Amino acid sequence: MPSETLDRPDRPFYATPLGVWVIVALWGLSHLLLRALSTPVLGTDDMFENVLVQTLQPGYMLRQPPLYEWLLFSAQQVFGPTIWAALFVKYGLISIAALFLFLIARKAIAGPRLAALCAFSYSLYYQFGWNLHEGVTHTVVLTTACAMSAFFFLKALETRQLVFYLLFGAAAGAGLLGKHSYPIFVLALLLAALSDPVWRFRLRLGGLLLVPLAAALVYSPYAWWILSEGMKLLASVSDTMGVTAQTSHLNRAAEGLGKLAFGLVGFSVPLVPLLLLLFWPRYLGRRKPSVSAVNDVARLCGRTVLAMIILTALLIVLTGATYVKERHMHPLMLLLPVFLFADLERFGFQKQWRWLCAVLLAVVAVAFLARVPGLVAPDRFWCGGKCRHMKPYSELKSPLSGLGAANATLIADNGYTGGNLRVLFPDARLVTKAIPSPEPPRDKCFFVWEEGDEKPEASAAERFHRNAFWKGSAPVSATYLSGTWPHAFKPQGWRTTWWGVAELSPEDPVCQ
Repeated sequence: MPSETLDRPDRPFYATPLGVWVIVALWGLSHLLLRALSTPVLGTDDMFENVLVQTLQPGYMLRQPPLYEWLLFSAQQVFGPTIWAALFVKYGLISIAALFLFLIARKAIAGPRLAALCAFSYSLYYQFGWNLHEGVTHTVVLTTACAMSAFFFLKALETRQLVFYLLFGAAAGAGLLGKHSYPIFVLALLLAALSDPVWRFRLRLGGLLLVPLAAALVYSPYAWWILSEGMKLLASVSDTMGVTAQTSHLNRAAEGLGKLAFGLVGFSVPLVPLLLLLFWPRYLGRRKPSVSAVNDVARLCGRTVLAMIILTALLIVLTGATYVKERHMHPLMLLLPVFLFADLERFGFQKQWRWLCAVLLAVVAVAFLARVPGLVAPDRFWCGGKCRHMKPYSELKSPLSGLGAANATLIADNGYTGGNLRVLFPDARLVTKAIPSPEPPRDKCFFVWEEGDEKPEASAAERFHRNAFWKGSAPVSATYLSGTWPHAFKPQGWRTTWWGVAELSPEDPVCQ
């Protein structure tokens, strides 16, 4: 057994389903409060979604299904179009995913404490422990749907009850509404079960027939929207995946496979290298297991991971897709920790599990504390890049309100400007180049664009013509607005960002 500490028969609170959910929810709440109380500015991905969900629709874009938008719109009815709504959805979904991953781990791992450690150890994946806090929208939905799907599929196999096939189908429908890549995960689960004699004979044909019916019912609102949009979806996905490039299919496939390999390695860090380092006797054959093989559930998880990798590689070869990134590896690597922990449990390690606990706690603490400097001292040394999460959009509120922007049509130069303008003016109608608004025109109309950290020498009217993404408009008036950045240690005005604002005639076609 792994250790006296981690594998005692009793179950402390943290090794129960409720305990795992509470701990992960509190972890998410701590990051939510750190971010939301420090700055109201929407960052990567969230700002784009904030413009998109001004109304509730069956579909928003062909490139991504709408479940995330539906959840965000619902949260905004409570929190408004703010960072609070976006973070509530994100961390709420992650806590649900952690719960289902723990339930799967309990089936694969004998010790409840070790199963809990497995669930918590997902934060040792860089994409979960760090990048999740900085971005990610639809991928969180996909991750949660995959975890739910795997659990209900296992329950369907174990019990052979039709109700679990229906729940599996409903989870599959949610996955289809999360990301278009989700069907590969379902196919991988089925192939893993079919490849294993233990599970193959547990499948019920009648139950499998119920799965697409339940999934179709959940998916139907978006399916109707897709049909009303025609066949644009295929072209949109092709463009996104990079399958329409001018290079040869062979070169694109080779590039895509290379990116897949790099993404799998990058996604594994630091969890997998850490396990290899701590448990090296197992991987070098220096230790004998107390049990000859992992149990049936762990084996199914391992085969699912392998099937996901093979299916993704085959899809890349067939399509020549090159848009393959590390942040796309969530469904491929989702069940890997369950298999690895179940495998290591057989070797009776003790001290190594305690070391892993210590490293996990240290990484979680460091990941939290490392976010603080970029929030209190948003210069390039501490937060890197453009530090967009601290940009002083809030200083636009008063002067724009004086111009009458609160209920106007606001045309933004990009998603960052547009999403954060909606935070300031929740009743305004927001438009960007990529996102038109379904709401009716307003009596006033403004174009707002960012100029950067230096006030231009040219007049605002001249800069309007250079920054407008359409032709033929003449501003009624134009001016510059500015905001000073906060900083815990530097004097007021250490950095200033400038925006241009041009009022347009409400009859201008771009305002309609």
